[in-house]
Amino acid sequence: MSASPFLDQPNYRYEDVQLGMKKGHKYIITPEVFACFLKAFEDRSPIHVDEAYAQECGFLGKVMHGAILNGFLSHFIGMYFPGRASLLLSSDLRFVQPSYLGDVIYLETVVAQKLDVHKVIVLDATFQNKTRDCLAARGRIQIKLRIES
Repeated sequence: MSASPFLDQPNYRYEDVQLGMKKGHKYIITPEVFACFLKAFEDRSPIHVDEAYAQECGFLGKVMHGAILNGFLSHFIGMYFPGRASLLLSSDLRFVQPSYLGDVIYLETVVAQKLDVHKVIVLDATFQNKTRDCLAARGRIQIKLRIES
């Protein structure tokens, strides 16, 4: 029997997580990411798919869906921090500046709270758009950590 591919993923235990702990990861809004989002959710609002229309509305180009940032967040939580034993309970994101195709986004999280009774951690998250040197989004995330034996 072969080893599970998930065993190589980070897997922070509740006890390993400390207040103030910072973790981050870089993402890029590639044409493939955008195409997969369109295929999966079919949101073809003209502000997202029509370059000329988006520019007429005062944007630099097609505005990327905010849900793409939520997807990056989900990936980060399950694959990087806290890892495979985590369950995203809630995310409250505020979109500050639009993101565009090709933008490099750096997601950084800081542990803001630990709720010992339920083994829940609360993260403050920022999505820094490195391409445009601005804050794309910020929010608060709650994650339940499963106890693994």
